Amino acid sequence: MRASQQFDIIGLATSVFMVTGVAVMMSRAMEEPVAAPPFQASTHNSIPWEAKKPLVEKYGLWAVNRAEAICPHNDVACVEREAKRALEVYRQRRQI
Repeated sequence: MRASQQFDIIGLATSVFMVTGVAVMMSRAMEEPVAAPPFQASTHNSIPWEAKKPLVEKYGLWAVNRAEAICPHNDVACVEREAKRALEVYRQRRQI
């Protein structure tokens, strides 16, 4: 048996193995019921929208979202401070 035939057989066996693995994963995924996540989908929102809206208008959505990721939950002052800092740093770096 030539080397190229051996590589063809190995490639075929690898492909069959991968396809079988995907089929098994899909069958298991179809059998198990999808459970609700243990948390709400909007857990990343650390401050209420009523407090966030004026900050978004003042500093921009990207700066407020970035500040929300850094600050503790429900700390509006921290979000405002970090959003202001992020906007200032962005403007400073854009001038250079």
